[in-house]
Amino acid sequence: MVKVSPRTKKTTFQITLPEAKSVALVGDFNNWSANATPMKKGKGGVWKVSLELPEGEYQFRYLVDTYDWVNDDEAPSVPNIFGSENSVAKVELPKPRAKKSTAKKSSKSKK
Repeated sequence: MVKVSPRTKKTTFQITLPEAKSVALVGDFNNWSANATPMKKGKGGVWKVSLELPEGEYQFRYLVDTYDWVNDDEAPSVPNIFGSENSVAKVELPKPRAKKSTAKKSSKSKK
């Protein structure tokens, strides 16, 4: 699962793999490095990591126990050059809200 927090503007990746010993988030945002983005295991075997990513579309996969590539079942996927598929995360940051103007409208005097 991939979620973008409107408050922190961080993108959180999470996957439930209770039996896994290690999970890394690997994708085009970290040059497909297996060591760049390790995930932390929480309650119920839920692995999570949050990143600050600019808006855009990113391909990624989870690397489980050093050898097993796993896609995110809740994300769309696209074919990759290895004959399998990569998951896709679309990061859209919330737009800032326009502030209401508190200035009074000036009235022009008539001649």
